[in-house]
Amino acid sequence: MEYLIIDGYNVIGNWPELKRLSAASLEDAREKLVEILAEYQAFTGKQIIIVFDAYRSKGRKETENRPGIEIRYTEHGQTADTLIESLAAQLSPRHAVGVVTSDWAQQQIVMGKGARRWSSREFRLEVHKVAGEISNAAGRTATDRPAVDLAARINEKSRQKLENIIGKNRKS
Repeated sequence: MEYLIIDGYNVIGNWPELKRLSAASLEDAREKLVEILAEYQAFTGKQIIIVFDAYRSKGRKETENRPGIEIRYTEHGQTADTLIESLAAQLSPRHAVGVVTSDWAQQQIVMGKGARRWSSREFRLEVHKVAGEISNAAGRTATDRPAVDLAARINEKSRQKLENIIGKNRKS
């Protein structure tokens, strides 16, 4: 199983659409990020852990679980960086782990713990690529598939009746 540990506020601050949204409502930006990642998770199957600093979320210390996504808020006074480092150290020996943050020092620390690092910008490109794949997959309709001849889908007796009707109509 592959894990992605995401520095939530770092991503929000580095993705233009989320940064604009956070200026009006940080709660809405968090929820939009979770929504984007839920779609990404459903398509890729990667387990996602999003970490938010508690000091920016009114001191709430909790874990919220959604299908394939765990949302973690740090304890008051604990930074997202320390929780991310701890999670990377715990998971890396048994799983492939990626960490998404644009914090250079944080990237170096998690790579030292055996995790792969993605900048928020690189991960945004990955998410957009996967969203395109999802759109392409969802856009394939019955008209996109090769046509199947009706004669191949019905029994011989019905096929003969249809041929007779078509033949009679051509003579008229």
